[in-house]
Amino acid sequence: MKKLALVLVLLLAVTGATQLFAQGADFSSLPSGSWLDSNYNGTWTFSASGITIKCNATGASNTFTTSNIQSLRPVRSGLTAGISFASSTFGKTYNFYPNLTDGTILLTIDREGQSQYSVTMRKQ
Repeated sequence: MKKLALVLVLLLAVTGATQLFAQGADFSSLPSGSWLDSNYNGTWTFSASGITIKCNATGASNTFTTSNIQSLRPVRSGLTAGISFASSTFGKTYNFYPNLTDGTILLTIDREGQSQYSVTMRKQ
């Protein structure tokens, strides 16, 4: 019975932390720093003011800020909280789910008519 109570308390704590993380839909909800997208050979850099993706092969980059994106909102995948936003310029929806236990970030990108892009990024 004590083990069951402990599991329930831990589950409530994780759920509460997830809800707190997801309450604010802004870039400051994500950890700051740079993560490698090894599928694309790109580096995603997160800060409170925006997110920059840089192609490591060409050096080309794009920065997403609250002024050039749409639908910035908190999202959840199971117990993992994150943020999502759309870019009308690129016709894509980006979802970021930080894993607080191992320091990775799961990125999924949805584009109408195409299969979902997904990569787990490691911190640089």
